[in-house]
Amino acid sequence: MIDLHVHTTFSDGTYSPEDVVELAKEKGLFAIAITDHDTTDGVKIALKKGQEIGIKVISGVEISADFEIEMHILGLFIDVDNTSLQEKLKMLEVFRKERNPKIIEKLRKMGYDISMEDVEKVASGEVIGRPHIARVLVQKGYFDSTKAVFENLLGFGKPAYVKKEKLKPYEAIRAIKEAKGIAILAHPHKYLYLEEGPENVFEELKEYGLDGIEVFHSEHTEKETRELLETAKKLDLIVSGGSDFHGANKPDIEIGIGRGNLNIEVGILEELERKVAGR
Repeated sequence: MIDLHVHTTFSDGTYSPEDVVELAKEKGLFAIAITDHDTTDGVKIALKKGQEIGIKVISGVEISADFEIEMHILGLFIDVDNTSLQEKLKMLEVFRKERNPKIIEKLRKMGYDISMEDVEKVASGEVIGRPHIARVLVQKGYFDSTKAVFENLLGFGKPAYVKKEKLKPYEAIRAIKEAKGIAILAHPHKYLYLEEGPENVFEELKEYGLDGIEVFHSEHTEKETRELLETAKKLDLIVSGGSDFHGANKPDIEIGIGRGNLNIEVGILEELERKVAGR
């Protein structure tokens, strides 16, 4: 089994890169990809740990892209030292830092007792994001779970949501390709329900250089997985899969198996590696 969508404390996961690699080893996984949001800072740490304990670690990233709904594009097998990629990721880091105070300001205007200092304390040195803000609100008794915070306040389109500046899809894909990576559309089930249909979205992204779609994902139903598999075959897009593991920030999703609905075989990784080797 493999898992090609895993987050660490360098974005919004709760396991360090070393700990997430050790966890994957304990669970019997053959390989994982470290795909933190808009940063590759944890990749080399995970690679080193993987070499030490004998588990394959793939260098990756999950880049936020500006689309009519929230779009994330995974870069797998990337060169993390690529200058062009790093310049774009640093720009996204600035956007993220500017976003957090705006969210807190919105919450305070809505009557929630929360400050940046509260969030920094909860983050304990981790890269600050919405999950940390949600944890503060849970600790202060406003909600029973971080999931409830996102459903009521912080999720896309909710009252305290603040849009983050992002790259255009073609810019995200280009950055991945310039870093010699493979570009994969993350959790694509949501595009099945767009009025224009998934094929039009996927074909447009393919024109920009998209290599494949994440057919296997914790959020996908069996029906959605079948539809995405058929669409990938029809459009000649490579298939990928991952749990989207975040540790305690998504407690119902386990590394490797998601919500118990995943069993991503090593053949998918081998196909991706052939794609890399064929360039």
